[in-house]
Amino acid sequence: MVSRTQKIIASLALAGVVAGCASTPPNVQSISSTANPTTEIEKTEMMLNEARSKQVDVLSPENFTDASKALQKAKDKKEKNKSNEDVLEQVSYSRAWLEQANAKAEIAKMSVGSDITDAREGAMKAGAPKFFPKEWDKNGKELEKITHAVERGNLKPSDKRGEDIVRRYRELERMSVSKAYLGTAKDNLDTAKKDGADKNAPKSFSMASMKYDNAEKMIQADPRNTNAIARAAQDATRESQHLLEVTRKVNAGNSEDLVLMAERQQRQISNLRSEYSSTEQELQQVQSEAERRRMELEKQQALLDRAQALRRQLKPNEAEVFTENGKLMVRLKGLQFPSAQSSLGPKNQALLNKVEAALAGVAPSKVIIEGHTDNVGSAETNQSLSEKRAQAVENYLVSKGAIAADKVEAVGRGFEEPISDNNTKQGRAQNRRIDMVIETE
Repeated sequence: MVSRTQKIIASLALAGVVAGCASTPPNVQSISSTANPTTEIEKTEMMLNEARSKQVDVLSPENFTDASKALQKAKDKKEKNKSNEDVLEQVSYSRAWLEQANAKAEIAKMSVGSDITDAREGAMKAGAPKFFPKEWDKNGKELEKITHAVERGNLKPSDKRGEDIVRRYRELERMSVSKAYLGTAKDNLDTAKKDGADKNAPKSFSMASMKYDNAEKMIQADPRNTNAIARAAQDATRESQHLLEVTRKVNAGNSEDLVLMAERQQRQISNLRSEYSSTEQELQQVQSEAERRRMELEKQQALLDRAQALRRQLKPNEAEVFTENGKLMVRLKGLQFPSAQSSLGPKNQALLNKVEAALAGVAPSKVIIEGHTDNVGSAETNQSLSEKRAQAVENYLVSKGAIAADKVEAVGRGFEEPISDNNTKQGRAQNRRIDMVIETE
């Protein structure tokens, strides 16, 4: 509401800026002839756009129009290659008219109401020009009459109609929000009532009407609380659609109580089906997990059986057999090399013959033969030696037919993985060894 003090201030301010009709604006500030016309035109264009965003074009239409016309003249003169002075003169006129427009726009806001811009912008953003074009245009014409009068120094129209036009813009905003969010629900309610829902399906009609009224009250209280309004409107729309379905069934010869009871039963059945489906899925997951574990146990048991079969054929002092990461590990303790040598002597060959027979019983899909050394000598020398020892074992087993060449791989590990103390003669002998990693299908 505009206070008396605001109106007095507006009157005094207006007395200081009223210039009457003139072909040139007051308070023109000339622009230096050395200025770049293109740059000055662009600056003024931005100033006009900023003023338009503040609704100065609505609050001081005549001055804003004069500012726009002057800028257009500047553009035309530049297009026709007129002198910089002629172009910049029109730019200065545009800015002077715009300054006048800004001043009178502020007076209009004091006179009509400082929240006129907020009210009009709220209605516009809510979609009033689309939903209620006649009312929007009527309000616009009323506001234009008031602002034209203010520009001419007459505050009487704003004094008489200013508060009313702000109120009407506020109402337009609420009406537009209601139309946008509750339009479908309103149409459904009207259709249902036309079909006799208020008499034939009073329970459903009452519920749908209550949901609609709740959403409408939210809009009336605060049309910009869009999140809460959207949720309430969605609820109202869903209930209005339900009302249409109930009304159709009632008009087909059913009672409302029967229709609602059937819906409750259907929901119960749906809930039971959902619960059953969830239980069935959980059962399937449990069964699947049980099957996975069963298969894993069978696989582990088969691996243990193969390890036991190897142990029966290789004595403890010849080899250690164990499982690791789903693979058979055979550490050939009895297969030892003299220091710095990789050749297989008769004793090593005899052990490898037993290994050959043992491998036939486990059906390996792949065998990795790892050569290891003690730490005597350089790393490079020991790496090469470990590779040669592994290769010697591979060559022997392949030559005996214990495993196909494409299923075996020899690798050297150097002295990086000792199993005993390299500071003792016995420990170093144990580290000069061959390990076999056996994968089975």
